[in-house]
Amino acid sequence: MHFKAAYFKTAIVLVIAVLIYSSLVPARTVEPESREHVVEISNLRFIPKEIVVAPGDTIIWVNRDFVPHTVTANDESWDSGLIEAEGRWETVIKADMQEGYFCRYHPSMTAKLFIIRRQ
Repeated sequence: MHFKAAYFKTAIVLVIAVLIYSSLVPARTVEPESREHVVEISNLRFIPKEIVVAPGDTIIWVNRDFVPHTVTANDESWDSGLIEAEGRWETVIKADMQEGYFCRYHPSMTAKLFIIRRQ
């Protein structure tokens, strides 16, 4: 009888220890997967003109026009350089990136990123 009581007490202590430990250790959060977005440059426009992205996402701009273009932040903090016809440029989104952008060769070509935080 004494053996069963000791075994039972040990089992209770172990269960309590596991419960206390699991409440103190934060749950592992699964990082959301980054996404890839494509923006076409066609007919002197960025398509889509507005795009929702999150930090870690990759945007690929593909130039479908016959003339070169750039993808340049409004504050010029990031810039693709020259993208030839049928060329492409990509970047990974950072939380503090300038959201508005334009083409240096065609300043009326404008577009915007909406950078959000995934949950």
